[in-house]
Amino acid sequence: MSSKIQVLDQQAANQIAAGEVVERPVSVVKELVENSLDAGAKQIEITIEGNGVPLIRIRDDGSGISAEDLPQAVLRHATSKIRQIEDLNELQTLGFRGEALPSIASVSRMDITSRPMDSVLGMSLKLIGGDQGELQEMGCPPGTTITVEDLFFNTPARRKFLKSQNTEFGLISETLGRLALARPDVSFTLKHPRQVVFQTPGRGKLLESIGTIYGQKLARQLIPLSSTYEEWSLEGYISPPDLVRSNRQEEILIVNGRIIRSKLLSRAISEGYHTLIPNRLYPIIVLNLILPPHEYDVNVHPTKMEIRFQNEKGLAQFISDHVRQTLLASHPVTPYERLSNSQGSTASPSQSKLFFPSLTRPELFKSQTQLDDNENSLSPKAQEALNRYGAKPTFETEMASLTQQTFKIDTTVSRNAQQVLPPNALENTVSPQEYDASLLTREEVHSLLALRPLAQIFGTYILATSDEALVIIDQHAAHERINYERLLAEHKHNPGASQTLLIPTPVDFSPIEEQALLENLPHLTDMGFVLEHFGGRTYLIRGVPAYSGPYSGEELLRQFLEEVVFKQNQPTFDELLREWIYMLACKESIKAKETLSQLEMQELLVQLSKTENPYTCPHGRPTITKLTRNDLAKRFYRT
Repeated sequence: MSSKIQVLDQQAANQIAAGEVVERPVSVVKELVENSLDAGAKQIEITIEGNGVPLIRIRDDGSGISAEDLPQAVLRHATSKIRQIEDLNELQTLGFRGEALPSIASVSRMDITSRPMDSVLGMSLKLIGGDQGELQEMGCPPGTTITVEDLFFNTPARRKFLKSQNTEFGLISETLGRLALARPDVSFTLKHPRQVVFQTPGRGKLLESIGTIYGQKLARQLIPLSSTYEEWSLEGYISPPDLVRSNRQEEILIVNGRIIRSKLLSRAISEGYHTLIPNRLYPIIVLNLILPPHEYDVNVHPTKMEIRFQNEKGLAQFISDHVRQTLLASHPVTPYERLSNSQGSTASPSQSKLFFPSLTRPELFKSQTQLDDNENSLSPKAQEALNRYGAKPTFETEMASLTQQTFKIDTTVSRNAQQVLPPNALENTVSPQEYDASLLTREEVHSLLALRPLAQIFGTYILATSDEALVIIDQHAAHERINYERLLAEHKHNPGASQTLLIPTPVDFSPIEEQALLENLPHLTDMGFVLEHFGGRTYLIRGVPAYSGPYSGEELLRQFLEEVVFKQNQPTFDELLREWIYMLACKESIKAKETLSQLEMQELLVQLSKTENPYTCPHGRPTITKLTRNDLAKRFYRT
C-alpha cells in the first residue's frame, strides 16, 4: 500500500535544505561573510568560539536591513539580489538564492541585529530552530551583526561528524583567508578567544593581504601578473618556479571576486608552469579573473564555488599563455641559497651518512669518471695494479680487491637494530664486527652477497647475477629500504632526540597550516621538533629530529604537514612517526637516473642484505625481481 503524498512543513523543509547549505561551521561563516560583502561592508569582524558550534558572530558596517525587511530576510528564497532568472546573466553579487539565513536559523539559535545608515535605531530578531521571536528596537551601530549559537542543537547526528576543534577552526580561518584575498579592499578581522588570528588592512592592495595571510617572506617572493584580452582581465600574483608546494592548498582562484574551484583553470595554470616545475608540485598563486557575468554560470552547485564557462578552451589558453609569459619574463633563475638544503646545526657529519659508513653522500656518489680520474679513490689492491701495470684497473681487479679487503661495518646501526627488531630478524645479516669477506663460506653469506653486479640500465635498475638467475634491483627502492630501517633503529634507540639549530629558523604558516601544527604539536615535540611561537603565525624552529639528515627544518616540517597531516584524519603518533621516517628515507635515497659505479652497486647489495626485509621498500613496492635459468629457457623455447 503506497503512502499518502503530503507537503513537508516549513521547518522540516528548511532543515533538509540546511543539509546542502550548512555542512559544518565553516559553511555558516562563508555564507554570512558573503552576505556582508554583498551589503557593501568595508570592515568585517568574525568571532569564533571553539570549533564554531558554541558561537559564530559576524559584525559588519554594510548597508543594514530595514525593520520592514528583517522578518522577510529569514524566509526561504527571499532575496534582494535578483528578481527573475534572467538576472543571473548580469549577477554582481556572491549570493542570490535566499537560502542561507533560513537554513542556518533552522539548525541554531540565531540573533540578527541590524541598522541601516539612515535609521536612528536598529532592530533585533531572535530565532530558535527557525521559529521567529518578536522584533525589538535597540541601539546599535550602522550595519548588521549576526550571532549563531549552539549550532546543530536540534540535529545532534550532524555534530558527531565534525572534526576536532583545531581542524574545524583551521577550515574557518582558511576560508576567511581566501575571502580576504578575493577582496583586498575590505578589512577582515578574525578573532578566536583571547587573540586576533589575523587582520587585513583593507587598503585594496592584494600583496598586503597576501603578506597577512601567508607571511611577508612568501609575499616578497611572488611575481605580479597583469594581463588583458578584449573583455577578459587577469590580475594577481604567482610564485617563481622554485617556490612550490606538494598540493594545491595555496592555489587561490577568483572570478569577479568569487572564490571558486575549477579543474579547467587549474589545468591551465599547470600548463603555464609546464617544464618549469617538477611533476606533482604546484605553484602558489592568487589570481582574479574578471570577465562579463553572462560568460559563466555560477548556479551549478549549492556552495556556488563551481563555475561553468562559455568559452572554456579560449579562457584556458589565455590563462596558460600569460602565466608562462610572466614567468619567463621574470628570468626565473633559482638563487643559490634556495638550492642549498644545509642548515646551521650541531649535527655531526655522521648523521648524513648513507650506506657507506665512512663516506658522506657527496663523497659516495661520484661519477665513474671522477673515480677513474682520482687515484686516491681506488682501493689498495687497485692502486697496486695501477702502479705495477701502468693502467687503470679493470672491474674484475676492483671486485677482486673488494672480496679480499677487510670491511668495516657500521656497528652503531647494527647494534640499534638488534634492540628493536625481532630475534630472528638479523639471522642473515653480517655480524657487526670486522671480518674478512674472503674467509666466509657460501652458506654463511646472504643470498644477496652472492650476487655480482653486471650493469646499470636506464640509470634506475641494477642488473646482477648469481650464475643461477638474472636479478634486477630497483636502486631507489633498495636504498629506501636501507635508510628506512636505519632511521627506524636510530629513533627506537634514542626516541625524541633533537639536534639544536645554531640559528633558529623563522617560518610563516597559513591559517590552516598553523591549526594543523597546533593540533599535532605534542606529537611533533615527541618526534624531536623544538618550536617556539614568535608572534602572529610565525614560529621559530629551534630544533629538529636528530636523525633528519642535512635538510632544512623548514623544508622538512612544511613538507611533512602537506604530505601527512592534511591527508589523514587526526593521525596517531605512530602513524606520524612512520610517515616521517618514510619521507626521510625517500629524501635520503639515491634516485632514478643517478649513475652508480660498479663498487657502489656492490655496496648497495651488501647493505641491502643486512636489512630485515630486503625484498620490498617501506611502501610495499618490490626492490628485487629475478629471471631464473628456467624462465629464460621458456622465453627462448628451450623447454
